[in-house]
Amino acid sequence: MLQAEPGAGKSTALPLSLIGAEWLGDKKIVMLEPRRVAAKSIAYYIAKQLGEKVGGRVGYQVKNDRKISENTQLEIVTEGILTQRLQSDPELADVGLIIFDEVHERSIHTDLALMLSLEVQQTIREDLKLLVMSATIDTGVISAYLGGAEVIACPGRAYPVSVEYVQAENPQKANIKKDKGYLSAKVITALKPVLASVNKGDTLVFLPGQADINRTLSEAEREFKAQSNIVFLPLYGGLSIDQQERALSPDPTAKRRVIFTTNIAETSLTIEGVTCVVDSGLEKVSIYDPASGMTRLDTVYISQASAEQRKGRAGRVQKGQCIRLWSELKQRSLSEYQGEEILTADLASLVLDLMLWGLTEYHDINWLTPPPPAHFETAQQLLSSLGLVNGVGGITPLGTQASMLGVHPRLAAMLLKAKSVTEKGVACELVALLSENDIFYTRRGVDVIERLVAVQDYKMNKSSAQQTWPLKVATVEQALKTARSIKGRLGIPAKAVTYSLAQLQDCVGKLLLIAYPDRLAKRRSANDGRYQLANGKGVRLFDDDALFGTDWLVVSDCNALKKDGQIFSACAIELADIHDSIGHLVHEENTYQLDDKKQNIVGRRLTSYHAITLNSQPLSNIPPDAFQQCIKGLLSTEGLTILNWTAKCEDWLARAVWLGEVIEGFPILSQDWLVEGIENWLLPYISNVTSLSQLKKVNVFELMVGALTWEQQQLLEQEAPLVYVTPSDKKIPIIYDKNQGPTVSVRLQEMFGEVESPEIGGNSVPLRFELLSPAQRPIQTTSDLANFWNTSYFEVAKDMRGKYPRHRWPEKPLLEKAGHSIKHRRRS
Repeated sequence: MLQAEPGAGKSTALPLSLIGAEWLGDKKIVMLEPRRVAAKSIAYYIAKQLGEKVGGRVGYQVKNDRKISENTQLEIVTEGILTQRLQSDPELADVGLIIFDEVHERSIHTDLALMLSLEVQQTIREDLKLLVMSATIDTGVISAYLGGAEVIACPGRAYPVSVEYVQAENPQKANIKKDKGYLSAKVITALKPVLASVNKGDTLVFLPGQADINRTLSEAEREFKAQSNIVFLPLYGGLSIDQQERALSPDPTAKRRVIFTTNIAETSLTIEGVTCVVDSGLEKVSIYDPASGMTRLDTVYISQASAEQRKGRAGRVQKGQCIRLWSELKQRSLSEYQGEEILTADLASLVLDLMLWGLTEYHDINWLTPPPPAHFETAQQLLSSLGLVNGVGGITPLGTQASMLGVHPRLAAMLLKAKSVTEKGVACELVALLSENDIFYTRRGVDVIERLVAVQDYKMNKSSAQQTWPLKVATVEQALKTARSIKGRLGIPAKAVTYSLAQLQDCVGKLLLIAYPDRLAKRRSANDGRYQLANGKGVRLFDDDALFGTDWLVVSDCNALKKDGQIFSACAIELADIHDSIGHLVHEENTYQLDDKKQNIVGRRLTSYHAITLNSQPLSNIPPDAFQQCIKGLLSTEGLTILNWTAKCEDWLARAVWLGEVIEGFPILSQDWLVEGIENWLLPYISNVTSLSQLKKVNVFELMVGALTWEQQQLLEQEAPLVYVTPSDKKIPIIYDKNQGPTVSVRLQEMFGEVESPEIGGNSVPLRFELLSPAQRPIQTTSDLANFWNTSYFEVAKDMRGKYPRHRWPEKPLLEKAGHSIKHRRRS
C-alpha cells in the first residue's frame, strides 16, 4: 500500500509509470476512483501526457459513460463498476493490477470491491496484484486487513500553506451547521481580503452541499460585482461535463477564479492555479435509521485528515494560504480520520452484492469495518420484502437479475416487476429520475409525476420545455441517458416514447409502491400535511405543496427524523390501486372497544397494512364468541370496572391478595391475575351475555370466589376474616390496607378487656388497631395492645378526660367492661 502526500502524483504519475510494465505481461491495470468527476479528469490528464486520446491506452468507465478499447491498458473505473465485473467474472483473467485510490474516503463501494478482490487474490488469482493508495489513511488498519502488506511512504511535492482560523464572533448564537445565512456570510467575509490582494491565484471554497454552493455563489456575485476580473464557478457531481471542465481548467480570459465546491475537489482532482482555500469545515453525510429504513442527510464537521487534504489544494503551484472557518480549538477536537460510510449508510445494495457472492451470514464476512448488525438485518428484511432474497437468506433469481442492473435494490425490484410495456418504459424513466439530483432548479413541490411530465415535454420540444419548467438541462440529459442505459440492460427498445399524463397517473403510484412498500403514506387528518407511513414513522408536506390535501401518497424520498421527517419526493395513489398492488399483504381483523361514553361496545372491521389502516367499517352485530374476546381485551385496557365490580368484590380481593403474601401455598391473587384468568372463572359462565348492560347484572362476586377451591375459601375466611369481634361482641370490619396491613378502626372503650392484639394470617400478623375518640377521631394506632394498656394509655386517658369528661377513661382499663363510652348516671 502507498501513503503519498498531496502533490506526489499518486493518482496520475504512478499509474502512468506502470502502463506497459514488463511484469504485467499482457494484463491491464484497473484503478478504482470513488468519484466520477475525478475518474474522467484523471483519464484525460494521463492520456494527454501520453499524447493520446482517451479510449486508447488509457480509458475510463463510469455510470452511463464508457471510453475503453481493446488497446486500453489502464482502465479508471468508479462506483460499482469494479464490483459488477467481479460478480460476472471473478477471475479477472485480463487484469494484473487493481489500484484502489483515495481509500481514506472509505466508501461502501471501495470497501466491497477491496473485500472481493482480496478474496479472489487469496483463492483463484495468486498473481493478482492489489495496490491501496491514499494521502491520509490509517495505514495500520489497512495493512493488517491486507495480511500485513508493506506500507510505502512517498513525500509530496507541495509548497507551504499558511493556515488562518476564523472563529465565530458569537459561537453561542451562531450555528455554522444550521444557520444558512451565517455560513455564506462567513465565506463572503473571508473572501474580501483574498480578492482584494495582489495575488493572482485562484480560490477554492469548500462548502457542504449543492444548495450551499448556489446560495453562496449568488451572494458572492452580488458582493463582488464591481470586480470584473473575477469569475465565480460551481463544482459538484451534478454538473454537466462542460461546467465541470470550466471549473477544472484555467479561465481562457485569464480572470481570477473562485470555485465553490463540495468535497469532490478534496482529493484526486487537479485544479490548476489554486493558491487559496477557504474551508467551511463541513460536509454532508447520510445517516441511516434502521428502525424506519430511511436516511437523513446531516451536515457535520470534517476530519483532521480531510482538513489537511483541503489545505493541500492551495500549495500545488506556489506558496498558498488556507482560511478555516472554525477555531483552532475546534480543529483539535475533530476526529483524526474520516468516518467509514459503511457505519452510517443504507446497506441494501451491499448486502445484495454479498449474497450474490455467496456471503449470507454477518459473522462469516471479512469486513474491513463491520457495519452495525441492525443495519445488516434491516437490509436483509428489505430485500426479503422485495422478493430479492428468500426466507433462508439465499438470493432469488429475481435478486440475481436485480444485482446486475446497477441501481438500488428498491428500484431494481420496480423495474423487474413492472408488467405492461408502458409500465416498463415509465419505470426506466422513473428510476433514472430517482437516481439523479432533482431536475428542477427551484423547489416546485414534491410530485414525481410533475417531473416526469416535464421530461416528456423536454423530449418533444427542448426549447419550449425550458421556458415552461425550471429545468437543469444537464441533469435532464443525464436522466434520459440513464433511462436509455437501463432499457438496454432490460432488453427494452431504446426508441424515444412520450407518455401522456393519464398514463403516468395510472402507473407511477403503483410502480413506486413496488419499490417503497414501507413508505405508503396516509394523511393523518383533514387539512393536515402530516402523514403516517406504513413503517410507523411520520412525515410531512409543506403547506403550499400541490399534493397538500392528498389522502394517500407513496413517498420515494424523505428524511428520517425523530418526529415528522420532510417529504422530498412522492406521488399520489388511489386506494383502489393500493389494494391492487399490495392486497395480498393486507391484514383484516375485527376490533371492539368501548364507545366514548363507555356504555356500549362498538365493533369495526379494520383493513390494515403494517402501521396504517386502509379501511374501517362498523359492525352491526357482535357474535357471542367475539363478544367474549372483546371482554377479554376490554378488561386489559379498562380494568375490572366494566363488570359488576362492587365494594364487596374489592374487599374480598384485598383480603385474598393479603393472605397470598403472608401464607405459603395460598394463591397469589391480584387484579391482573383475575384479568388474565377470565377464561377460567368468568367467560364460561357468561356465554349467553351479549351486551355490557347484561354483563353488569352478572354476580361477579360469586364467580370470583369460585375461582378458589373450597379449602382455599375456608382458609381465607379463617385466616383473613372479614370482621373483628370486640370484647363487647360488636363486629367491626377489618380493612386490609396493602401499605399498613389489616386494620380495625374502633372506639377505645370497645376494647376494654382485650389484653393483647389478636393475630391472623396463621397467627403471624397482629391486627393493627386505630383507636378512636368519642368523636370517632383517631387518638392512637397500635399493633401491640398489651404495651398500649401498660404505657401510653395513661397519657391518652389523661388528655381525653379533659376533652370528654362525660366518657369513661378508667385507671384500670383491663378490668372495665367493654362497650359504651359514656359514663352511667348514678341513681339518686
